[in-house]
Amino acid sequence: MKKFIFSLEKVLGFKQQTLDVKKNEIAMLQMKLHELEKEIDDLNEKFSISNSKMMEEMRQGITQNDMAIYKMYFSTINQKVQKLLEDKIKLLEVIAQKKNELVEINSEISGLEKLKEKQLMEYMKIKQKNDELAIEEFVSQARSTAIAQ
Repeated sequence: MKKFIFSLEKVLGFKQQTLDVKKNEIAMLQMKLHELEKEIDDLNEKFSISNSKMMEEMRQGITQNDMAIYKMYFSTINQKVQKLLEDKIKLLEVIAQKKNELVEINSEISGLEKLKEKQLMEYMKIKQKNDELAIEEFVSQARSTAIAQ
C-alpha cells in the first residue's frame, strides 16, 4: 500500500507560513508601540521638568517674554504628545486587526490539521484491513499447500 499523503499539505504549509509572517508583523508593531509609548513618556517628562523650572523662575521673577517662550514650548510638547497619542490609537487598531487575522489563520490551520488527522485515521484503518486480508490470504495459501501435500 502506498504511503499516506495529505492532499492539502501545501495549503497547510502555506497557512503556517502566513501565520509566522503575521506573528512577526505583530511583534514589529508591538515594538513600534513600545517606542511610541517611550517617546510619549519622554515628552511628558520634559514637560514636567520644564514646568518645574518655570515655577522656580516665576518665584524669582520672570519676564513676559520668557513666560511666552515657556507657553509656546509647552504648547509644542502638548501638540507632539497629542499627535503621538493619535498614532498610538491607530497602531492599536492595526494590532487588533492583525490579532484577529492571526486568530482566523489559527482556526484555519486547526481545521486542516483535524482533517489531516481524520484522513490519517481512515488510511490507517484501510491499511490495517489490507494487512489483515494479506495475512488471511497467506494463511489460507499455506493451509492449501499443507493439505495438498
